Amino acid sequence: MNKENDSKKPEDITDVIFDNIQEQDNNLPKWWLWLFYITIAWGIFYVAYYHFGPGLQPHEMLALEMKQHEALRETVQEEQAATSDGAAEVDYLALAKSESNVAHGKEVFVAKCVACHAQNGEGLVGPNLTDAYWIHGGDIDSIVNVIENGVVEKGMLAWKGVLKQDEFQDVIAYVWSIKNTNVPGKAPEGEKE
Repeated sequence: MNKENDSKKPEDITDVIFDNIQEQDNNLPKWWLWLFYITIAWGIFYVAYYHFGPGLQPHEMLALEMKQHEALRETVQEEQAATSDGAAEVDYLALAKSESNVAHGKEVFVAKCVACHAQNGEGLVGPNLTDAYWIHGGDIDSIVNVIENGVVEKGMLAWKGVLKQDEFQDVIAYVWSIKNTNVPGKAPEGEKE
């Protein structure tokens, strides 16, 4: 081996050797440097704006969001209260007069309720819905309550959240429409309405 060639090093590159690996001091790419500088500038702006400037602190942002959420919740509760005070009975009675709503309600009833109430509501395991006798009340609010919340001790499922809103309303309209049609079936249960 030639000792002269081994000892020559280029003057413009500083060579560093670690673990028999030659490393060179290369410049970083321009795009990487610009991204680094922008990140530093953004960090300075963020700290200045949110910690020393007009920006909201995290606890202030949380308090503001909680106030907005509370206001929205109160608005929804007011709307629900406005629709439940007597307006529900008018809506369901109007739906019960609509042939398309009653027909859709019957389809949903046949798909979901036949196992307990039979094909036409004459009752199997569940009560006869076509007579004048009702266990939990035969007014529209009672029917809505039973379908929505169910009656666990009697085996009636709660359909709230299971049925879509239009299915729920149309089933109530259908049950209301078959009330007092007296289809022969299960013996009367409950009190006469």
